[in-house]
Amino acid sequence: MNSIYSKISFRAAEVALGVGLATVGMFLVSGVASAATVTSLPNLTDDDFDGLIDSGEFTEVFVAEGRVGNNSLNTAERELGINDKAGNPVKSAQFEWGNGIEYDFTLNYDGSMVNYNVGGTLLSSQAFSDPIDTIYIRTKSVVNGNTSSSFSKVEGKSFNNLPLSFSSVAQDGGVNYLRISDISESFELKGTVSFSWTGDQPTRSNLAYQIQVGNSEPVPEPLTILGSGVALGFGAFLKKESSRKQNKVK
Repeated sequence: MNSIYSKISFRAAEVALGVGLATVGMFLVSGVASAATVTSLPNLTDDDFDGLIDSGEFTEVFVAEGRVGNNSLNTAERELGINDKAGNPVKSAQFEWGNGIEYDFTLNYDGSMVNYNVGGTLLSSQAFSDPIDTIYIRTKSVVNGNTSSSFSKVEGKSFNNLPLSFSSVAQDGGVNYLRISDISESFELKGTVSFSWTGDQPTRSNLAYQIQVGNSEPVPEPLTILGSGVALGFGAFLKKESSRKQNKVK
């Protein structure tokens, strides 16, 4: 009789522990995956970023772009665009940038529709449907000719209606990158963008920013690995203990 109760009690404990581990594992994974993470990448160069794409570590789905262009409503140069991964605009618009003026922007994607709004100018596209999990933000500034100083800036305010503060600034020649990771397939990013210059106004892409949306090569989260290891370890222990008790009963 005691051996029967021992087997029943041990089995109940085994089931309870298994359910508990599964619940803890789900909690750990969902807790890690739910929060967007911002990482500043001040040492990342354009060559480094191209290397991420060439190696498959990052795959672009689409790019929301702003550039100084010819800074007018003249159609000779675009100032705003939604581009494919080859850099070709699928949607574009004209825009007049005020020197040093910050403009609100919103970028959202639901897996089938991209909406990109800068200062009240809206671009929309249904050209993309791939899932995404990572965003790179690149700012670029080039100083040449009679332009003595310039900067391009993208600042974050919120992500999926939660506060998310960041700033990517490229000043007086150079580029700057930051990464937003651990995001879901649909998102809404809000912030401000601005261009500033001293002397002659830069042209074309000499002042620019890109919000590069895509997928990173999946890497197991440390907590997920830990949770799986603990679950496997307890599973092996319980199996061994159960076998030992069954042999003892026989």
